[in-house]
Amino acid sequence: MYDYLSGRLVARKPSHVVLDVNGIGYRIEIPLSTYEKLPREGAARLYTYFRVSEDDQRLYGFATEGEREVFLRLVDGVQQLGPSKAIAIPSSARPEQLMKAIEEADVPFLRGIRGIGEKLANRLVVELRGKLPAATEKDDAASSITKDAVGALVSLGFERKQADEAVRRAQKDLGAQASVEDVIKRSLAHV
Repeated sequence: MYDYLSGRLVARKPSHVVLDVNGIGYRIEIPLSTYEKLPREGAARLYTYFRVSEDDQRLYGFATEGEREVFLRLVDGVQQLGPSKAIAIPSSARPEQLMKAIEEADVPFLRGIRGIGEKLANRLVVELRGKLPAATEKDDAASSITKDAVGALVSLGFERKQADEAVRRAQKDLGAQASVEDVIKRSLAHV
């Protein structure tokens, strides 16, 4: 529903912030990694995810699109891992560290993250290996191309997991300099 919110920080705590956007105060749950990147006061922009359940509505915020993407993969891709537990994971590991540990099946590293035990560490590897975004925070252009290509495939009626896999394979085939149009065309050959 919301892609990002920009406004003035009213309150800043390690678990949440209050962001004043045109006179409306949004309470936004954040990971510790985002807390460390935010200014103490003044203007801020958070990439958001709005979660609605039967008995609750929560807004989650992240300093970068990469952090948000990893959070979404955790919430959507791992059974029995809700947003409350998923938000704690980026607090203990940077997105690129987490992606590397999952791709390399580094279960001891994953178990070292607060809130992750043996079973969850193994489940992360099994359910997310090969499905995490290829881009890191340092590669925002590639991240934008990935996001746009996946969004295009989803809007054409493909399931998100199927679109993610097709885009990942297309980017591997084409290389880092490929345009979003080329990635979409090649992705269609993979679905």
